[in-house]
Amino acid sequence: MNNDSRIVQQQIGRELRSDSEVSCRCNLDIPAVIKVPPKLNDGTPFPTTYWLTCPMYSKKIGSLESQGLIKELDKELEDEREELANDNSVPQATGGVGGATESIKCLHSHTADELSTGKNVIGKIVVESIGSFNCEEVCINPETFEKNKNWKVIW
Repeated sequence: MNNDSRIVQQQIGRELRSDSEVSCRCNLDIPAVIKVPPKLNDGTPFPTTYWLTCPMYSKKIGSLESQGLIKELDKELEDEREELANDNSVPQATGGVGGATESIKCLHSHTADELSTGKNVIGKIVVESIGSFNCEEVCINPETFEKNKNWKVIW
């Protein structure tokens, strides 16, 4: 197992269920997002390509979700979908993020997608709302692979 995988396992609090690759790193060069194959090692389908591992973003996004941002954005998207549905000049979406195609299921998935590809409008809104990586200390010590007891989220 490589060092990135060991760090990610500490970040998410469990063993990885598949090989993955880091698709985004934070300002301190720690994995923040991993790219996961469509099927896990045991054959289980995985609904999203990019998985957010950064605890700073996870905590901040959890706060946005609990404040109702998903419902707010879903309403905006619903209004736009109705307008665009009749416009044949606009490409229509064929897939979803996090397994959702009709609504926003998880801001974490959209943010992971945005941080990895730079092409996710919902993720971009989230990043603009909470800011970029701003940790002053690593969340996981890259030498010992232990959680850093001094790490904290900076709002």
